[in-house]
Amino acid sequence: MWHMYGYSNAWYWMLGMSLIKILVVVGITILFIKLINREHSYRSSSKALEILKEKYVNGEISEEEYKHKKKILKS
Repeated sequence: MWHMYGYSNAWYWMLGMSLIKILVVVGITILFIKLINREHSYRSSSKALEILKEKYVNGEISEEEYKHKKKILKS
């Protein structure tokens, strides 16, 4: 009897809206994870450059080796 009043397809709308909400939450979660990973990657690279500079200043590596490794870390 409900379908006679135009309510037979209401569940399509509910399902569609639920899927959209789920996709939005998943999308925000993925963006958040990428942001965290990028920040962590930046810190790791920065720390590696600091260690490289210390080794160069202490004379543990040559200028040529320093430049080569710095180029690799920045790429």
